[in-house]
Amino acid sequence: MKKKTYIILSIFLIFVILLVLDIYKCPIKLLFGLSCPLCGITRAFYSAFKLDFSKAFYYHLLWPFVLIGLIIHILYEFKIIKLNKKIIYIFLYTFSIINLIYYFYRLFSGSDIVYFDFTKSLIYKIFKLIV
Repeated sequence: MKKKTYIILSIFLIFVILLVLDIYKCPIKLLFGLSCPLCGITRAFYSAFKLDFSKAFYYHLLWPFVLIGLIIHILYEFKIIKLNKKIIYIFLYTFSIINLIYYFYRLFSGSDIVYFDFTKSLIYKIFKLIV
């Protein structure tokens, strides 16, 4: 197994542990007060893990595609399946475009999951302390 795969699996395990201990906070939202395009995906996975699929789809509609992508990546890295690089890139580009459209829809439709509030960011709080 490649070193890159060990790193990815280790990071995933760390996120799962932090999530279970309820101490994980999104670094992008913490710093900038802005939700990232995959906002809600961790909560969606956690809800799916608890078999609460309606809540999983509420947090992020595209979570099954991320899960499928992760599984395919792991199978590909372990050389269990072989895929043409072109198929992988088509999947990644298609998912990225669909996810960005979904992100902007949630951002501008008043979603309670995806939002932008700079006053809640760490940068803003530090700036207010200095000024």
